[in-house]
Amino acid sequence: MLVKILTVSDRVSRGQAEDTSGPYISTRLLQWNPECLTSLATCPDDRLEIMTHFDEVVRATNMEGGPGLFISTGGTGLAPRDVTVRTLAPLLDYQATGVMSAIVAKCIQHSPFAMLSNPLVGVKGRCLVICLPGSKKAVKENLDVIEPVLKHILDLISDNIPAVSAHHAGGNKHHHVCPHKSGNHGNHSGNHGNHSGDKSRRGVAFRDRQSPYPMVSVEEAVSTIKEQTRLASQTSGTVSLSVQSGEARGSVTAESIIAKENLPNYRASIKDGYAVCSADGPGIYRVSGVSATGETVPAALQPGTIYRVTTGAPVPHGADAVVQVEDTRLAESTKEGEEALIEILSAVTPGTDIRPVGSDISVGEELIRAGTVLRAAELALLSCQGYGEVLVRRKPRVAILSTGNELVSDPKQTLTYGQVRDSNTCALSNLLAEDGYQVVHVEHLPDTPADTEHGLDGATFVADVIISTGGVSMGETDHVKNSILSLNGTIHFGRVFMKPGKPTTFGTIPRDPTSPSCLFFGLPGNPVSAMVTYKLFVLPSLHTWEGRKYNPSIINVPLPTTRRLDPRPEYIRAVYSGDGEVELTGGQCSSRLLSMRSANILLSLPPRSEDRETVPAGTILPAVVIGQL
Repeated sequence: MLVKILTVSDRVSRGQAEDTSGPYISTRLLQWNPECLTSLATCPDDRLEIMTHFDEVVRATNMEGGPGLFISTGGTGLAPRDVTVRTLAPLLDYQATGVMSAIVAKCIQHSPFAMLSNPLVGVKGRCLVICLPGSKKAVKENLDVIEPVLKHILDLISDNIPAVSAHHAGGNKHHHVCPHKSGNHGNHSGNHGNHSGDKSRRGVAFRDRQSPYPMVSVEEAVSTIKEQTRLASQTSGTVSLSVQSGEARGSVTAESIIAKENLPNYRASIKDGYAVCSADGPGIYRVSGVSATGETVPAALQPGTIYRVTTGAPVPHGADAVVQVEDTRLAESTKEGEEALIEILSAVTPGTDIRPVGSDISVGEELIRAGTVLRAAELALLSCQGYGEVLVRRKPRVAILSTGNELVSDPKQTLTYGQVRDSNTCALSNLLAEDGYQVVHVEHLPDTPADTEHGLDGATFVADVIISTGGVSMGETDHVKNSILSLNGTIHFGRVFMKPGKPTTFGTIPRDPTSPSCLFFGLPGNPVSAMVTYKLFVLPSLHTWEGRKYNPSIINVPLPTTRRLDPRPEYIRAVYSGDGEVELTGGQCSSRLLSMRSANILLSLPPRSEDRETVPAGTILPAVVIGQL
């Protein structure tokens, strides 16, 4: 069984305090079950880091089929920095309130202050989640309560029917009747064929037949998105990132950066040759020294002599020009093969082939403006000026939520009738990575109102931008829009006049009063629609968040074949080659993922009208560039 023990403490993570609780938990668990595959970790009281550790063990547990165990220690109190329970509680499928009540009741017997702690016990998939206080004493008291029922809980959440049945048949020494016992669900008859009690199916016949959301144009949608993104990102903050490691690559500068050193900081030779006094003119001169790059400061040039210099080397004092080696001749050499006398063949003027101090970059000069995307050239500029770190706009943290009972995330799982593999999460994760953005949370939400609302609410704790796929159309299991409203969110638009992507939804979800709203993009479930709407709507938002000026690359290309127009503006996928050829990617159905293969442009077709039902081949149309040309 996989076990992850996480100590949440600012002081422990900084090395200012010793972690005693984590190792104690590990010892207790190994005594309880020596086969536990236990790993220990520490992190500060930071929601994102807690979430990262939590996601790792939940994913590993789900991949292996469970059960798994995630135990944290620390962060269960009431102080502002006690964020463990506040971070994880919204992400659980359900909580074990009975176990939590038993812990508090027992611990209060030891100290009335135990009521100030908020232990959390719950389930995520097949992973049992237990959040304990930080002190070793409190951890021991909590584990004393949990340990006697721990195996039974794990058997239940992993659906280990033989073990559960054995417990009920003879292992239950206290002869109580478990509320989960097979075939007896309290007052429920156990007949699950009648769904009349399922609120998600009640009143389907009376659902809306027309969407209450008016369709907006693509231009209106982008304008709304940019406006709301600017509001949400006003307090997004800045971070310092490493220049040399490339960590800052793709980030946007938060301030103007000024040169702090002259480049070069000495007079440098532009060519390989000889430093001379230009007034001496052509003639034969003794070579009095050599100046090479990286060596000590050369001695001053003596009258009537010359100095051999290499490209980039310091020019000695007393010299005011450099004669390139091609304009010289060897007059005499030494026995060792060194140059003794050199004939200068051409006259030069003062300053010839010398880079003055600060000629490339001078102190106080603006190197990079605020709002600049840092690429190789900009990072090289910072490096040449001795900048080890650079202040940049913090990138938005992104969560991806896929909705649908039919989705299968595990590539090893064999599909059954009616199931499809979740390709949207893979597509969006890789699109975000290509564009330089970090995905901090991924989750699959079943098609129920509670699961949808719970997943959206949990994502707001760790992400600035939430991208969901599916659940935004008119189906009876499409709960996303109502869930946004249930969270006191605002839907700024719920449909877009376009194909593919008509159900695309954009909203904002409020968080705590000190934080800006979370941006929400509800993309259609068909994979092509999801990828196209990401490029047209999500990417402009992410760029705007960072302070970039988002100007999509538009090129004009010929339509390769005659096309019948759709009532809505249509974006068809095509491949544009360097020689100007355009080739459509085959069938343009929004479910046909093959139509995105190798596509690097989206040809923009106008809507059908009374005067125009088709567009003939050869018509020049605008195309949005979505890939490398």
